[in-house]
Amino acid sequence: MGSMQTVIPKILVIDDVHANLKAMRVLLKDIAAEVMTADSGNNGLALALEEHVTLILLDVNMPGMDGFEVAQLLGEMEETRHIPIIFITAFQNDEEKRLKGYSAGAIDYIQKPVNPDILLSKIHIFLNMWTLRFGLEQEISRRREVEKEIEYLAQHDALTHLPNRRQLHIEIERLIDRTTRTKEKFAVLFLDLDGFKRINDELGHEAGDAFLRDVADRFREQIRSFDVIARYGGDEFIILLSDLSDSLALTNRLRQLTAQAQLPFCWEGNDLSAGVSIGISVFPDHGTDGDTLIKRADAAMYLAKDAGKNTFRFYTDDLNKSLQRRLLLERHIQDSLSNDELDVFYQPIVNIHDGLPVGAESLLRWNSSDLGRVSPAEFIPVAENCGMIQQLGIWVLRQSVATMQQCPGIAFSVNASALQFNDNNLCAELISLLESGSLAADKTAIEITEGLLLSNTGDVDARLEKIRQMGIGLSIDDFGTGYSALGYLKRCPVNRIKIDRTFVAGIPEDTESVALVQAIIAMGHALGLEVIAEGVETEQQWHFLRDERCDMAQGYYFSPPLPQQEFIEYLQCSR
Repeated sequence: MGSMQTVIPKILVIDDVHANLKAMRVLLKDIAAEVMTADSGNNGLALALEEHVTLILLDVNMPGMDGFEVAQLLGEMEETRHIPIIFITAFQNDEEKRLKGYSAGAIDYIQKPVNPDILLSKIHIFLNMWTLRFGLEQEISRRREVEKEIEYLAQHDALTHLPNRRQLHIEIERLIDRTTRTKEKFAVLFLDLDGFKRINDELGHEAGDAFLRDVADRFREQIRSFDVIARYGGDEFIILLSDLSDSLALTNRLRQLTAQAQLPFCWEGNDLSAGVSIGISVFPDHGTDGDTLIKRADAAMYLAKDAGKNTFRFYTDDLNKSLQRRLLLERHIQDSLSNDELDVFYQPIVNIHDGLPVGAESLLRWNSSDLGRVSPAEFIPVAENCGMIQQLGIWVLRQSVATMQQCPGIAFSVNASALQFNDNNLCAELISLLESGSLAADKTAIEITEGLLLSNTGDVDARLEKIRQMGIGLSIDDFGTGYSALGYLKRCPVNRIKIDRTFVAGIPEDTESVALVQAIIAMGHALGLEVIAEGVETEQQWHFLRDERCDMAQGYYFSPPLPQQEFIEYLQCSR
């Protein structure tokens, strides 16, 4: 609650005669106010702007800037226009001067020589008026603070200071309105702490309250500024997450929340911890109003409880199946290398003119003993998400080098995830292979994505340049499908681009595909880059690309990806 301030009024005396200023100080010594003096109009204006002045006693006849000009300037400024001014003047019964003073902003006149009783009487009147006005302003200010506090308490939980159930429903309706307009989705997360009752029962409500405050702070730190977290009641929280374009990002957020709930909290020497079960509903898939979305997230939370607690579940079976599949893949891929379930296949890259193989792209394949064959489109994002991609990338590179030694004259392209450019492991491995003599730099290319080029960070650029300085080629995979990297190509150390298969699939019938492919080939050659077409499946596509002077091609028309031994046999048959 706000408290009434005690503020001492301030009286400013402006007069160019120092003896007059001194006399005024003596006259006003018993007034319950702070007296300030200024010996010129300029100094008086400066003080009036700097200090919260209650009343100004202003001499009319001053050199330079007279009292009329000072009053006029004070009246023109927002900060000073409401300060009452009493003119001190030697003019006797000069009506014209009086009118000029009033029009300049004076509210009263005192004649020189000053009668002390008249001066003090008028000052008391103005100070009393100021006290009444100031008190009213203070009361208004206090009431506003009280209203703000009442409004805050009506919207927030007193224990955690998070939005409460009432405010949550307001936030959901706002998010529904905004998301409906943008045709996007948002998630409602219903969080229920596992094991909180035990903390309350064993250590008391004070410990339980302290733990709730701590967990609320942890949860708050895990969400973005534009997301919402609210305390729904007891040990239940609800989080609204907007922008669901990335399912992996959502999964990571859910994992972070479960991890935060498990962190210990020390209370009087005891480490308190609990888990959290989370149910998720998605707008508009699972409901189009707040009540329905919360009920369905609540129902999904009980699925998480049934699944063993400290986990999360989506409301629909389809989403649950997708999530379970992802978690299953993540669990099994950790053991894929040690279980010898991985293999590298090689898809030939041919010279466009005669169709003879000149290179190959190394492609990772996973045949799980429990899950069967898993598509790279499915397991590569999982490997990136769980931190396995670095290890897998190095393994594929080493397998490719071993195959390269059996295939003289053939150039090998190895895909690298953008995450492999977050540190120096890839560069260090390439240097090691070059120094050992097992890697031929001029027969090796690293394939990267457009998105990596556009990350435009100094570390990434330095690592790309380092690879080129080793004499190893750099190729942009799936060119044209992500973002426009044309401007970057001028200064990027790549020497090859690969036309994405979605463009190749439309030639020669689709005019848009034809135009795009022609443009990419022309642009690549203009920049001194080799151009490879991916996904060639028909003779017509091959002939079109050959006529457009594309450099190389790969696709099922020439050969599917092959295991190492079959690839070697393919090369032998092609000679």
